[in-house]
Parts: sequence; structure tokens; C-alpha cells
Amino acid sequence: MNGYTVRAITEADIPIIANLLISRQNLESKTFPFLKNHCLNIAYIIDIFERLFNRRAIGIGAFFHQELVGYLIGELKIDTLRGRHVWIPYEGMAIREDQSPELIRALYAEISAMWLNQGFFMHYAVIPLGSQCYFESLQRLSFFIQQVHGVMDLEEYLPFKQASDAEIRIADKADREKMGRLSGIIQSYQSSAPTFELALPEIVADIKSGYESIMDDADAMVLIAEKDGKELGFQIYEAAAQRLMWPDGGVELNVAGTYPCQMGHGVGKKLMNEGCRIMNERGYRHIIADWRVANLASSTFWPKCGFYPIAYRMVRSIDSNWAWAHFSM
Repeated sequence: MNGYTVRAITEADIPIIANLLISRQNLESKTFPFLKNHCLNIAYIIDIFERLFNRRAIGIGAFFHQELVGYLIGELKIDTLRGRHVWIPYEGMAIREDQSPELIRALYAEISAMWLNQGFFMHYAVIPLGSQCYFESLQRLSFFIQQVHGVMDLEEYLPFKQASDAEIRIADKADREKMGRLSGIIQSYQSSAPTFELALPEIVADIKSGYESIMDDADAMVLIAEKDGKELGFQIYEAAAQRLMWPDGGVELNVAGTYPCQMGHGVGKKLMNEGCRIMNERGYRHIIADWRVANLASSTFWPKCGFYPIAYRMVRSIDSNWAWAHFSM
């Protein structure tokens, strides 16, 4: 990195980091116009970084002629699901438009050694897709796509013509038991081939309880597909929070699924048709969803519905034996 100065960035650098992120988002909005949202302002973004640095975050920046031209920030986290890992949020990486994508790789090379020296070998990054430089750079750092974050424009939705004849209705508190049974669908899909996600017993129990209690959540709308009184599938919607990577006034499709025995019978299509009709009537323009790229059912169905990727969650796993089995001259 000849001519560049690389150093740690701290709370004192937040104003210049925020300005660089705004420039990145202005570029993103050329591909995704809805990213010109209410969150794209200096006060909101400064608040994001203040909260990030108040947690356990480590960041570095690259300076050229004393101007910040790129940064990378990761939060060091420890939890039951992912263990010791680094989380690079959507806001955690940006380079100036005139810089080479190689700067991203160089920044990661600098900071990743710091993470490994503290015992953090799993690295997650949520990256924007308007500019392909972030995706391409992380691919060339051996990151892989784990999760897709997508958006559907309801004005462009084309209802499925061939769908199930199941009844679709809005669930109520009397459906708690049905929701408890439906809670196993997602865990079943996620833990089976080829996704192979862990289904830890304590997490499965929490998910079942969460599905049942969602019937008490006034902010959530649950659609249930039924036939002859038997539940077949469901969708859960909730007004989307304001976030930099989401359109204003969107609705989030939090989770959806159909029983495996109902796959291929048009239940998901019928739910999607009805869900889009209701959300359109309620004045929403965009639906937000995310899915595992290795989940064959979701990664084929959601794009058919009209969802397109706006961000990826990418992951790199480094062999922890590096802690003792590395060599330097």
C-alpha cells in the first residue's frame, strides 16, 4: 500500500467515517433508488458508529494524502450460536469511489491478523451489492455467501396463476397450537441437506415458544394456509424498522414455510399472492426478506416471487490451528 497510511480508527474518526459511508450509499442508490431513504443522513449514521464503537469493535482506516479513502470495522462477539466471531455490519466497510477494490483486500489483511490474535477465527460480513467491488473483493479473500437479503417491489409483483386451492386467512390467538406445530418447518429445512445448519435443542424450544407467542404481538400479521381445517403453511409479516439497507416504509416477511408434504402443490404461491394483495392494500411498496443461499427451497422460490438481492452475508472460517501452526520470517 505504497503512499497510504493505515492506522486504527476510533470514536474520534466517526465524522469522516460517516461521510465516506454516505458516499458509498449514494453510489448504491444509483442501482437501488430506494436506498435514498430517511436513514441516509449524517446524524443517523454517526449514531450507528457511536453505538458500534461503544461495543467491542476494532477498525482500521486507509489514508491517502491525509484523507480517509477506506475503512473496515468488525465487532468482536461471543454467543452460543456462532461462538467467537467477528461481525462486520452493513455499515462496516467502505472505500472511496476512485479507489481500487484491492484496498478492501489490503484492509482485511491488516485487520484480520488482529482478530486472529485475539482468538476470533469466524468472520461474517454483510456487504452491499450496488457496487460489485465489495462482493468480488471478499470472494477473492475466500469468503462465501451464506445469506441473501432481498427486496420485492409490490408494483412489479406478478401473481402466480397456478396456485393451491387452500384457504388463506389471518391467524388469531386461537391458532397458538397450530403455530407451535408450524415452528418446526424452518428448522427442518435448515438442518437438512444441503444447508446443514445446527438445530440446537435449546434454540428449537425457544423458536417454538416464539411462534406461539407471536399471536400476542399486535405488530405482527400471520397468514395461515389451511385445507379441511388442517394447517399447511404460513407467513409472518411485520412493519420493517428503519435501516440504512432497507427502503422506507417497507414490510418485512420475517419467516414463511410450508410442510414438506405440501411442497410443489402451490401453497407457498397462494400465500404469496394473498400476502402481496394485503400488503398492497395496506399501502406498502416493498417487501423485505432474507434466506439461506444453501436452502434449495427458499433460494429458488423467493427469486421466483420477484425478490432480488441487495446485500449478502458472507462468511470466512479460518482454521484455529493457525494460532500455533503459523510461520513468519
